[in-house]
Amino acid sequence: MLNFLYILVKLIKTYLNNQTGVVFLLLAAQNLQSLFDDIPAHLPVCVWIIIVAVVLLGPCWLGTPKDSWPIAIGAMVCTAIACVFITISALVDYGKRGSTPPSEITFKSFSFSMGTMFFAWGGSAMFPTIQVDMRQPHRFHISVIISYIILLVFYVPVSIIGYSVYGASVKDNILANLPKNFLRYSVEILITGHLAMAFTIVLNPIFQGCEELTRVPKHFCWQRAALRSGIVLFLAFMAETIPHFGAILSFIGSSTVSILGFILPVFCYVLIKVRSTQLVHERFTETVFRVIPYWDIALLILSLIVGFFGAIASSYSSFSDLVNPHSYVKPCWLDPRSADSSNSTLF
Repeated sequence: MLNFLYILVKLIKTYLNNQTGVVFLLLAAQNLQSLFDDIPAHLPVCVWIIIVAVVLLGPCWLGTPKDSWPIAIGAMVCTAIACVFITISALVDYGKRGSTPPSEITFKSFSFSMGTMFFAWGGSAMFPTIQVDMRQPHRFHISVIISYIILLVFYVPVSIIGYSVYGASVKDNILANLPKNFLRYSVEILITGHLAMAFTIVLNPIFQGCEELTRVPKHFCWQRAALRSGIVLFLAFMAETIPHFGAILSFIGSSTVSILGFILPVFCYVLIKVRSTQLVHERFTETVFRVIPYWDIALLILSLIVGFFGAIASSYSSFSDLVNPHSYVKPCWLDPRSADSSNSTLF
């Protein structure tokens, strides 16, 4: 059973990191397109996707996260400053134009939003790689708690203030709602920097997994450069094929993070606990109630309920939006300007 779960986790984690890379490429390309929107040499998002992918090839050749820790710190600093600027810009805009009425809350919109929120916690796929590279792996739980507190400090003000100000008109990328001024351009530069730096970290587990399968040497060599470049270019092709990052983001969050972050950890934790402490002739349920406190069992059940709801309801609503003819966006290789108007409103 544990071997099956190990394989399942590896597959889901690879898929999650793969699609996260696609979202990062799309979002970075859209930000750059917005930044250079007013210059004569206007380039569509589809072209920016290729440019971003090519620029990121070099940083992707680095080894493991321990070799790129300055990149992680830089990404976090960019995000922190960007969140402050977004909040200030939205509040200033509110003082000038007032607020927009909120959208009608439906089961589909709620489920779709839940998938997007799940995506925000998708970093759990990186946990094993980070823990292995830590100097004190036994203190990993402390770093996770601190990281999630920082995430809440980043996400909550932007989410509440952004929706309070822009309501039903809020877009997949809230930067598109902000007035075009110094603050917005600064945020676009900062977020693009964050995406570029986080891109290499998110894809690192995929790189290492593929290198392990193909027996690529662990030191820098042409095989590593070729393999990682091929993966990045493949992600660029996927971004060119489905240039609609809002629906992709929600579908990834609901279909993978709900399983990887809420469901599978419960099963793995319970199985490991039971295997290591089960007595002879003792039933599985008897061991569970003997070795796991009732409060922990309640939390595990709550995690399963949230995870199953996200995996079923949120996946359905986000997938239906992804395949909806009204929200269909032509691939970039059919229409180079299809992505310029694809990432509109959320609901």
